[in-house]
Amino acid sequence: MKWFKTAKVVTFDALIEAEATHAILKVPSSLEEQLHLIDLTILDLQMVRVIYTDVAHWMPSMVDAFYEELIRIPSLRRLIEHHSTLERLKGTLSRHILQMFEGKVTMDYIEARRRIADRHVQIGLQTKWYVAAFQKVWNVLSDKIENSDWPEAERIRIMRSASKLFNLEQQIVMTMYEGQVEEERQAIELAKRQVGEGVQRSIEGLAAMSEESSANFQEIEQHAKRVSLTTDTISDRLTKAVVEAEDGVTLVEEKTHHFQDVVHDLIQTTEQVAELSRLSEEIERIAGMVTTISDQTNLLSLNASIEAARAGEMGRGFTVVAQEVRKLAEESKQSAAETSRIAQEITQKMLVVSKRMGETESAVVQTTTEMQEIVHVFSRISEQTEVVSRQVRELSSDTSDVAGTIEGMRRIADSIAETADNLQEVAASI
Repeated sequence: MKWFKTAKVVTFDALIEAEATHAILKVPSSLEEQLHLIDLTILDLQMVRVIYTDVAHWMPSMVDAFYEELIRIPSLRRLIEHHSTLERLKGTLSRHILQMFEGKVTMDYIEARRRIADRHVQIGLQTKWYVAAFQKVWNVLSDKIENSDWPEAERIRIMRSASKLFNLEQQIVMTMYEGQVEEERQAIELAKRQVGEGVQRSIEGLAAMSEESSANFQEIEQHAKRVSLTTDTISDRLTKAVVEAEDGVTLVEEKTHHFQDVVHDLIQTTEQVAELSRLSEEIERIAGMVTTISDQTNLLSLNASIEAARAGEMGRGFTVVAQEVRKLAEESKQSAAETSRIAQEITQKMLVVSKRMGETESAVVQTTTEMQEIVHVFSRISEQTEVVSRQVRELSSDTSDVAGTIEGMRRIADSIAETADNLQEVAASI
């Protein structure tokens, strides 16, 4: 544009011709067909070189247009800020676009585009966003060209040549994305095969485990049923044991009461024996008194005989009486002595009986205490047996529940086996 103003005598074709030595179009044979389809020639490269300075002047607006819409989308803004800074990206894009107007389409030019496209693929910038944003750049460029001072015919020619470069840019980007998509597709196909093979192996293992689990569940279920039956039998026996323990407690309590009565009778008997011992002592005392009286009577009888002898004939009858009295006194003395001996013997035997009864009383009291302890033990046994019986009943109930759960698990195992068959069909269709 500057050249057109300052050198009006120089035609646009002359400006294009002046760039002939600077423009280069040299690409691999694989790209020649693409260039042929969009009709990109060396003349187009010469033409865009003519507006190189203008494009450099327009570049800030073009770059701002590229990122203006992208940063409005939160996910894209986070993507940009995660991998770089907005200013750095703008600088890179400026150099990238300006290179398009240097008029040199070579393998280095193509590789530079591919690297940029590959970078976009790596960071996750989807094709639609890149194409849409690049369209913004083209819109700004076309507006700038449209509003330039170039004559209309030249503006049309410049815009046509620039559009070819933008088209080539899009082709390169799309090719890279397609290559990436193809790689991803192949990776997906490989993953599908691997998944299919893994699923197949898992299905086979799952089927085997399911079959084994089902067999184990059946065996466990049978064990659970046997345990439930056993616990029911134990519960019945424990119930009978509780009844028998309660009967034992009742019987022991009755025997304890009986022993308490025996103890009471023993105490009374001991008291009576003690009373008999006392009476025996009293008899012995009386016998002693009788002996004393007999001695005195015998002495009196002797004195009476002496006095009767002194009286002579008149005392003869009194002598007979005195002799009878002495005879009676001696017999009383003998009877008193025999009574005293018998009383002493009774006392000795009473002492022995009293001692033995005391020992028996102690033994009976100890037995009563032990019987009470036995009652307590039987009571605790009865209580514990009742607790165990209740726990066994609960265990029986829990075992029944476990058996039901195992049955449910076995059905689940069957469902897993069925699911494994379905998965096998799916794996085969992958």
